[in-house]
Amino acid sequence: MEKKTGNERDAPISIRIPRHLRETFLRGWQASGYSKNGYILKCIFGANAPRAARTQHAEKQTLAHLLGRSAAIRDALDDAAHRTGDDAEASEAIKAACDELTVIRVALLRLMEREA
Repeated sequence: MEKKTGNERDAPISIRIPRHLRETFLRGWQASGYSKNGYILKCIFGANAPRAARTQHAEKQTLAHLLGRSAAIRDALDDAAHRTGDDAEASEAIKAACDELTVIRVALLRLMEREA
């Protein structure tokens, strides 16, 4: 019988992937979209693998990158607003663009499952 951990779960089974196979494993795992545990179960059990939670790791990285780029655009718009001075038409266009970026920011945060 396997040992139990303090919270009554089965003790984990660990593996040590040889150095020369580590990069192959990591590429396969990242491309799969599964958690590492889910990916290993899928590799071992194939189609009969227990359903694993998908982490969407790559998608979240992309969303975070887009969030960062939208912040850079917002900063550039703020800089442009300071340079336009009293040009009302330019100020309105900049404000409209900033409002659109706010909508994008909120959507990205929701997709990343974070509060806006």
